[in-house]
Amino acid sequence: MVNDCISAMKPDSVVRVGGAGNKIIQLVEGKASAYVFASPGCKKWDTCAPEAILHAVGGKLTDIHGNFFHYNKEVKHMNSGGVLATLKNHDYYANRVPEAVKEALVP
Repeated sequence: MVNDCISAMKPDSVVRVGGAGNKIIQLVEGKASAYVFASPGCKKWDTCAPEAILHAVGGKLTDIHGNFFHYNKEVKHMNSGGVLATLKNHDYYANRVPEAVKEALVP
């Protein structure tokens, strides 16, 4: 599913780095335009601080459906709807996520 999302984004290049925080830093530093994680493997503790940093510089982090994450003790730890982060043009990238991927990743 990750490769389907990457292909749908039609990138000029793909930067592969480990860690959600590191991926957000790539956005903040202008080395990437979008971070797509089309899998339920990422946890809330992986995205909480990176989302705060991205938000502070005007970016946006949601699941692949465009829903914002909630960070409180009542929520599931798994980001089951995947992750989409951008510094700009979030709606553009969210609209490029294939429907089959959205159907497979239910928040």
